[in-house]
Amino acid sequence: MRLFQNLHAYGPEDLGKVDLLIGNGRVLSIGTKIDPFHLPDEDVEVVRTDAWGATGEVIVVPGFFDGHVHLIGGGGEGGFGTRTPEGSPEMFFNTGTTSVIGVLGTDGVTRDLKSLYGKVMQLRANGLNAFMLTGNYRFPPKTITGDVVQDIVLIREVLGFGELAVSDHRGSGLTGGELKRLGLDCRVAGMISLKAGKLVLHIGDGAEGLASLFEATGDRTLPPSQLLPTHISRNQRVLADGIRWIEERGGTIDFTAGNETPSLLASLSAPKHWPHVTVSSDGLGSFPVFNEARECIRVDVAPVTGLMEAFKPLVLKKGLDISQALLPFTLTPARFFGLDQDGVGRIKKGGRADLLFLDEGLTLLATMSEGVFRYRRP
Repeated sequence: MRLFQNLHAYGPEDLGKVDLLIGNGRVLSIGTKIDPFHLPDEDVEVVRTDAWGATGEVIVVPGFFDGHVHLIGGGGEGGFGTRTPEGSPEMFFNTGTTSVIGVLGTDGVTRDLKSLYGKVMQLRANGLNAFMLTGNYRFPPKTITGDVVQDIVLIREVLGFGELAVSDHRGSGLTGGELKRLGLDCRVAGMISLKAGKLVLHIGDGAEGLASLFEATGDRTLPPSQLLPTHISRNQRVLADGIRWIEERGGTIDFTAGNETPSLLASLSAPKHWPHVTVSSDGLGSFPVFNEARECIRVDVAPVTGLMEAFKPLVLKKGLDISQALLPFTLTPARFFGLDQDGVGRIKKGGRADLLFLDEGLTLLATMSEGVFRYRRP
């Protein structure tokens, strides 16, 4: 067991100064003062965080949750030479991410779901809390078992379907009725398997925006809570649709982390919007640049560092409290995907010991996953 003393904890709510007892990959106890001499296990390591060279007090927060990552790479819009590389566990731990959801993208031919599943299992074996979605951009659905419902019900690590392209020239021209049918399949699969059963939607720059989502949920047979439109800040028109999705449907929207993300998030920090906002990196996916003829002229690779790079300015420049700023990176996405009860995205007694240790300037000092240090600042 490890005992951490006198940490300022955000779970993400402000817990104040606490001691944390960690063992067997879990948070065993949270208290104002835990005396190691009164613990039943004599093998207790008292961790001296004051020796880490931190500026000011040491802060502990939940590990970040990245709900949209191309774990086996993405790209290919510009030919085979534009395929992007796959990820490693160190990439995520070194930037404070402890939970990920892997997706396929445009290319569902030379990259497949079985390979994605293998990657998820490799990452899990190395301490990263990894999951995946079945499907990809295209419709009819691409699956492992031959059926969307079976994939979600029978494969533990499959939490839903996505990313399905909507309003994008790389998609399949999906109608609202087709979207509704797929969303209901995900919902039923989630009910059977006690999973979230979510449908994640890549929103392109087509003129229809989120129109098919509004159509699919118009009669409320399909709850809007089953759907997650991502890349919502692609342009002002899509962002406006996303805000309307929150206000009129009570839905959730996902931002792809970028330079403008802190400012955009700060503008949505009011209570009516903030609980419905998540942030993901789209890490290791491609950022294709198209000309007016829709020809791919360049492909950049999305970094996995986006969550930390978006979080810090929210506090240091936009003035949000740490507890509030943490939500789109931790508890909100974990809750949306039905993983928060296991302690994902939060600090709670009995929950997973997936923790980030920061100094007062929010510099990452250490990343812990399943109670094991996976990264320590040199």
